[in-house]
Amino acid sequence: MSFSSFQAPSNAPAYSFAKEANSGFREHRFNPYTDNGGSILGIAGDDFVVLAGDTRSTSGYNINSRTQKKVFSIGGYKNSLVIATVGFGADARDLVEKMKRAVEDYKFAHNLRDMSVSAAAQQLHTLLYGNRFFPKYAYCVLGGIDSNGKARLYSYDPIGSYSKEGESRAAAGAASSLIVPFLDNQVEFKNQHTREANGEFVEKAVHPLPLDHVVKLVKDAFTSATERHIEVGDGLQLVIVTAQDGLSEQIVPLKQD
Repeated sequence: MSFSSFQAPSNAPAYSFAKEANSGFREHRFNPYTDNGGSILGIAGDDFVVLAGDTRSTSGYNINSRTQKKVFSIGGYKNSLVIATVGFGADARDLVEKMKRAVEDYKFAHNLRDMSVSAAAQQLHTLLYGNRFFPKYAYCVLGGIDSNGKARLYSYDPIGSYSKEGESRAAAGAASSLIVPFLDNQVEFKNQHTREANGEFVEKAVHPLPLDHVVKLVKDAFTSATERHIEVGDGLQLVIVTAQDGLSEQIVPLKQD
């Protein structure tokens, strides 16, 4: 007898608290994923990368942790590679650990040479795409400084799609729909115009922003998101990577209710 033609016998126990006994097929589902909230963003300047994420971890309306970091250093080219992850916390942390091991293995396999930013970007793509039939439920942003001292930034969906040319800004997570339009306007100058001498309005030319201005934008973005989204808050983890000074990290308090 095929499964499609199987019917439960009429006298079979229903195992239900409902008044009417169940009949026919019973469907059993298992969902291994959950969304642990939070948001991340990244902005690439000329010779620096800023990656940030809030420290709140949630499950629905429950706050699991107020100190869960989402941005991690993974070593790499002169210790400049940084990855930010958001989504299902267990999958996100597993990806970070696998990327750390990949960077270490590359170093020992290539005569102590550090993995480049572009190689790390391809490695993360391969790792995510290799799990496409049972995806890692994690959105990632990878950043670092290349051998020429230029900043590179890459963003990924859970299947590993990314642009090899890199991004100037990226965001993911619960409040990404609020943060992305803000970054489009303030980083890529979308919908910004200037008046020329003849009185005509033209689109504002895109130019790299200074580091202090980018840090202010990141803080403003998360302050605004915290006021509007219950899954974002508690603390802002701000990681800055520059060609001159390397990596630095700071935690900025955010709204906690």
